[in-house]
Amino acid sequence: MSSRYISEYEKYLLLSDHKDRTVSGDYAGFINIKQVIEIIQTMSQNRNTSYLYNGDFKQSGLSMTDINTIVSCWEDGKYRSGFKNIKKVAGQMGIRKI
Repeated sequence: MSSRYISEYEKYLLLSDHKDRTVSGDYAGFINIKQVIEIIQTMSQNRNTSYLYNGDFKQSGLSMTDINTIVSCWEDGKYRSGFKNIKKVAGQMGIRKI
């Protein structure tokens, strides 16, 4: 099945099926990861490694390669090793479960 025909939740479930358990695979994690993905997609579009969240300016600590890998994984629902870096941004945002 082509990734453009599957929902965001289905992509999330595909990413959760990886052995390192970067994401939890439940609906609460899905709701949380959508907030993180929105920030990461904005960083990718703006070609910037910092972001504004709840009025606080934060430095992600990720390279543009890391950021673009996360976006790519999310878009196609396929896990790659760089996807685990999403936890860094989630932690900075105060989101524990993705």
